[in-house]
Amino acid sequence: MSTHQPFTIAGVRVFSGGGLIPGVTHVRVRDGRIAAVGNESVTRPGDAVVDGSGGTLLPGLVDAHVHLLPGCTQLAAVFGVTTVIDMFSKSETIDPERAAVAASERGRGPVLADMRTSSVGATAPGGHPTIAYAPFPYVTGPLDAASFVAGRVAEGATHIKVIYDDGSGAMLDIPALDVRTIEALVAAAHKRGLPVVAHASSAAGAVTVARCGVDVLAHAPFDRMTDRQIGDVARCGVAVIATLSIIDGFPDEDGVMPLLAQPHLAGRLSARWRRVVERQARRWMPPEPPDGAAQRYNAVAFLESGLRVLAGTDVPNPGLVFGASLHRELQHLVGAGFTPGEALAAATAAPAEVFGMADRGEIAEGRRADLVLVGGDPTADITATQLIRDVWVLGRRVDPRAYAGGEAEREGVRWQRDSAEKIVKAIGESWPAFPAPHEVRRDDGELLGRVVPTAGGWQAVTIFGVPLGGAGDQGDAVRTLHARGLACLSEPWWARVGDGPAWREARIVEAAPGRVRLRWSDPMADQPPSGEWFGLDDLDLSLDRPAG
Repeated sequence: MSTHQPFTIAGVRVFSGGGLIPGVTHVRVRDGRIAAVGNESVTRPGDAVVDGSGGTLLPGLVDAHVHLLPGCTQLAAVFGVTTVIDMFSKSETIDPERAAVAASERGRGPVLADMRTSSVGATAPGGHPTIAYAPFPYVTGPLDAASFVAGRVAEGATHIKVIYDDGSGAMLDIPALDVRTIEALVAAAHKRGLPVVAHASSAAGAVTVARCGVDVLAHAPFDRMTDRQIGDVARCGVAVIATLSIIDGFPDEDGVMPLLAQPHLAGRLSARWRRVVERQARRWMPPEPPDGAAQRYNAVAFLESGLRVLAGTDVPNPGLVFGASLHRELQHLVGAGFTPGEALAAATAAPAEVFGMADRGEIAEGRRADLVLVGGDPTADITATQLIRDVWVLGRRVDPRAYAGGEAEREGVRWQRDSAEKIVKAIGESWPAFPAPHEVRRDDGELLGRVVPTAGGWQAVTIFGVPLGGAGDQGDAVRTLHARGLACLSEPWWARVGDGPAWREARIVEAAPGRVRLRWSDPMADQPPSGEWFGLDDLDLSLDRPAG
């Protein structure tokens, strides 16, 4: 289909805002906008026709709570998320992504989701999320409010984020803004015409920031709210971003991350992101991971009290992937008690209204042609959103194959890994008692590998990042590295490259942190005499021959 050729999506159910539109079966798109909505009569001579039989056409999905990483807008679009709303990022990440989105809207390069951003959020010196993002500007008191907001406006912010979190919900003690400062920030933002989103993880904190006049809560609180607290927040009229999918950061009883247990989502993931999520399942976990029950209760209580509840993921927290995880968020909303239609509205019309995006969120004449064609009927079964058949942003069709293997993917995976390592290092330095990875060396200083805290105990990991043996006692993990950390380099390995299904036997010629040089055992393999370097992001490795 030509980029500029008008087209009609035919024979399809059409969901817009509150539900399916009765009698509507065709949607015509011209010049990046919805030109007509109706029956077969809207089709014009020369239109390309997209067969939507058996499917449902949705407005492009909106993830109302993300944190940007390189290439994330391209990845989001692969999964039908056509707008992402950033809730704390720095200029070095925002600016390249914004430029790429602008180029995409001019028809250049791959098709990307649109984005909105808060730039950096307002927090006290050393406050949340200093560990992840420092250095960035802090707010020391009410007198800083006007200049802080002006700085964010200059950086292109479309809303302001404030953080009210002393860490008590995570048994930490960190600095937090006071009420007078939050009120000053709200006043400064509203004077500029910008809505204010507040991070407050506790029920009491949600009430406090709502009374300060913020417009949106960044999360449904993580502890169960009382009826009185729900009523207090409801009287303030705020909107609430649910972020129920945060619990997808914890593996199931079989050690599988929830996102990877969804075949249609996992099948659309690139091999690199699949490996990222698989490795996140092996990180340290608290003794009793959260079950999300309080958040689900609060989200439904807010909805029943008349507040607008928005779908948001808080990606790229562990276990979450841009675009893909919004479909899990919809599942969590329905599991909590939302109807499928209410969940879909939370990812389309509701965020468009709350964040002042009048050109999207519904399928109507004149709106942006941000559209998602899915199989089945998600108003009856919310998992049908995962059956993605086609995605368009401003009428340009998304090629789901364009992202995997490209530089945007490599940069995004690298950014996510580096960010996670920075956070783990900062936690270890701030709280020495917190379990943290550490290197293991021979008496002569030779690096043998690392021992890493995981859900199952301490895991011995090679210098290039592959687990050795099972997880258990820390001393046993150290002994495993002394016994096998270097010896394993001479053993035969099994390797699978990229998305390929085939495992092949290989020898490790050389190893370094995060990468290995392999030489295939097959004498007929086409390879350099000294082998070939592979990054761990591009490779699955196993000492045991995998089944199949």
